[in-house]
Parts: sequence; C-alpha cells; structure tokens
Amino acid sequence: MNNRPYTIADLRRAENIQVMHAEFAAALERLTDFHTLWLAGAAPRNLLLVGDSGTGKTSVLKTFASRHPNRPTMEGLYLPTVYVRVPANPTVKGLAEAILIALGASQQMRSSAQEKTNQVIQLIRGCRTEMLFLDEFHHFVDSGRRTFEEVTEWLKILIDAMSIPTVLSGLPECELILRSNEQLRRRFAARATLPPIELSKTEDKMMFRDVLHAWDTQINQGRTIWGLAEWERVRRMHYASNGRLGYASKVILGALELMIRSGATELSDDMLEQSFIRYVWNEGRGEMNPFNPAFTFRRLNQAGEPFEPTRFTRKGIFTTAT
Repeated sequence: MNNRPYTIADLRRAENIQVMHAEFAAALERLTDFHTLWLAGAAPRNLLLVGDSGTGKTSVLKTFASRHPNRPTMEGLYLPTVYVRVPANPTVKGLAEAILIALGASQQMRSSAQEKTNQVIQLIRGCRTEMLFLDEFHHFVDSGRRTFEEVTEWLKILIDAMSIPTVLSGLPECELILRSNEQLRRRFAARATLPPIELSKTEDKMMFRDVLHAWDTQINQGRTIWGLAEWERVRRMHYASNGRLGYASKVILGALELMIRSGATELSDDMLEQSFIRYVWNEGRGEMNPFNPAFTFRRLNQAGEPFEPTRFTRKGIFTTAT
C-alpha cells in the first residue's frame, strides 16, 4: 500500500519509463548490430522497422538514440543519430527541410530542393552522423503518384550519397511503399517487426503480464502495489490496449494523472476505466469499457472502435516496378 499521494514528479518519471520485452529487445539489437558493423568499416546496412500503431517503433529508435547522445566537440557538434518524423504528404523539399531541422540547420526557405539536398549531405558528414532514422514512413501513402515517385527516387539517391545506415519506420503499409520501387526495396531488404502482444500462447501471456508488472514496480520505485500483474487486470488491460504497449501506457499514465488530481494512493478499476475514456476511446463507456464490470470481453476492433483495422482505399499508387 502506498502511504503518500502521488505527485507530478512521479508522473514525469513514469513518462520516461521504457519497459523492455523480447520483440523490442530484438529490434534494438538489430540496430546495434548494423551500427557496430558500420563503425568497424562494413558497408552500411539499412533496416525497415514496421509495426502497428502503439507497438513501440518510435521508442526503439529513441532508446537507441539515448545510448548515443549528441555532444559538443572541438570539431563541432557530434550527432551520432538523427531522428526525423516524415511530414504528412511529404515532398522532396519538405522531407529535406525536416532532415535539416533535425540536424540543427537554420531555415533557408528560398533555397531549392537541390540546395537543401546538398546541405543535408554536408551536415550529415559535418556532424559525423552514424545513423539516420525516418519515422512515420507510411506518410508516403498519402502522396500523389507523381510526388510519391519523386520522393522515393530522391530518397534512394540521398541514402547512397550519405552512405550511413538508415532506418525507415512506420506502419505495415510501408511494405506497399517499398513494393513500388524495386531499387529502394532492395536497399531495405532487412526487416524488423514489432507486433502486438497476443494472449493466445502461455509465453505471450507471461510477457504481457511481465510488462505490466515492470510498470507497477518502476512507478512505485521497486514496490508492486498497484496490482497491474493480477490476471484479471492483465486480461482487461489487454482488451484496453489490444496488446499494444503504447495504448497500455496511455491507460496507466492517465490513471496516475487521475490519482494525482484526486490525491488517491491506491489504483482502482474506476480510475483505469476513466483513463481509457480520456486517452483511448471517448465512447468507451459501460459494456464497451474493458475496466467496467459490464464489459462484454470482446475485441474493440469493429467500425468506429479504437482498434478498427486500418484500410487503405487508394488505388493505382502502388504497383510493382518493372
């Protein structure tokens, strides 16, 4: 039992918790291997990191980056990793600008796409960057066909010019993007996948339970007092997150926020229920809320529900290159 109210300091600390699990660790190890090989003089190896929303792709990239922090040197700022979120409806100029911003360059709005490209290459070399991460790569799906072809062709040329390991990260639809450009697909033949955690196998159940137990322990500084690893809570949390740890963390952090506001010292199902409504699905009430006693214990993956499968309806954009 917790004897003191939780504070904003507890929330800030909890927001920085990173719980490892087998798939997460495997993806992180893949990045480490490619980085180590390149530093040893091997040719750059590129990686496509895919997974559903909330499975931890961005966390993998940022965890790796945190192990290789930026630092000033006599030769200038050293940026071993550069993380870039691909803009919505990306263009060559827009993506180049996003990379330049991540590299700390000042905006030169009137420069051409070619000038921006040259500046990207110069800064990558000047900052001695060792890995480039392009997250939300699936945004290319929303580009028009002509823009899509221009940007993917430009990206292929940029990757060759930089000659450093590059990671493309995004939803599984990234596979469709690479399917449209054979040369880009060849450069990203290596794959790492972060799937949702299922409960169909005993080892998966234990892994999901262990993750929740780790959250409980780390939030409470070594003590397990929230009961997140109790099987009834594990089961309900799995329905609330669909096995995606990003959604589980939203529910947990939201409940902690409610506890801070109310001064509560114990986690209740009512707080988890309210957190689910606030941070996952506003319409998830009554029998549609996994933490409500009336919950029907079914996947919330129907039309209009939070885990409805993504469906891309655009036609004619992705065709196999000949």
